[in-house]
Amino acid sequence: MAGARLLSHFQVGMEVTKGTAVAATRMMYPDLSSTFQIDWQKSYHDGRRTGSRNPATYATRMGEAVAVNFRTVDDAGISFDELPFFFAFPNGSTAATSGGTSYLWDVNAWGGSSAGTARSLTCEYGDDVQNYEAEYCFATDISMSADSDGMTQLSANIVGRQAAKTTKTSLSSVDPVYIPGYLWMPKFATAQSGLDGASTIPNFLRSWSMDWTTGLVPHKYQDGNDYFGQAVESAAVTGTVRLVVDSNATAITQFYDKGEAGTIDFLNLTATGADVGDGTAYKADIDVALEYTDVQLLASDVDGVNTYEINAKIMDDSSWGQSIGAEVVNSLANLTV
Repeated sequence: MAGARLLSHFQVGMEVTKGTAVAATRMMYPDLSSTFQIDWQKSYHDGRRTGSRNPATYATRMGEAVAVNFRTVDDAGISFDELPFFFAFPNGSTAATSGGTSYLWDVNAWGGSSAGTARSLTCEYGDDVQNYEAEYCFATDISMSADSDGMTQLSANIVGRQAAKTTKTSLSSVDPVYIPGYLWMPKFATAQSGLDGASTIPNFLRSWSMDWTTGLVPHKYQDGNDYFGQAVESAAVTGTVRLVVDSNATAITQFYDKGEAGTIDFLNLTATGADVGDGTAYKADIDVALEYTDVQLLASDVDGVNTYEINAKIMDDSSWGQSIGAEVVNSLANLTV
């Protein structure tokens, strides 16, 4: 019997020991098209001259790599409960800071000089015919975006190792609380410490996107294993932010004037959802240090209203000691259940 797309799955488990596979504990719902790719890194020795017009007679396997291309689907996007699974790279949070019915996740570990405690996932992927699994999965870069008429989207490039055919962990589907794009509200300040007291700006932000690297790199060694041995926080944490806003006086002073002056600025994006169940609302709260690299004046219009398109580079701020920080309030106590 052929496998059905409706019966396909992607699910993850947080590993206790990096590289030791665990049973999945959480089902997720990304676009499943080509999500899980295995590269056996074969050489066919085509450079040989064998006296034949086709020198390929056999293959030698030089290694194995797994690529998980996680992309949320347009009509769902990412949920409040799913965000900490991605914000755990590279900071290492696996349990909420506090909570009861609602739980606070306080994530502040992108940039600066402190090393994170990298975590890893076991990923399961397949359909009703076959389940596949990879261990030591971690994100190398992450992207988020939202516009006023859609859902908040997230994509991540994830690497893993030791793909295998296994039996799917039996999990029940959950109905997470997703994040409509209109919930996001922007605030700006000249220091990260000023964001809490800053006012949100209504009738201004049309859409935003943010891309950043985690700094995590897979390192492979000559140790008899055909897969990478460990993830090391050996790359720079870099990223960009793109904003589309209405053309008004705020756009001029906030972006054009600061971009021309080369001023480091601070952006907060907060989305507040429904009550978790104890009087506390679901929330996602992101702070980022920026320098505006490109301000496109009257770049487009929305139903006759001119818009500016702003591109910014994510910066490291010495007074804050980092580049990006985030808080999430959701219904999830930890990432291992």
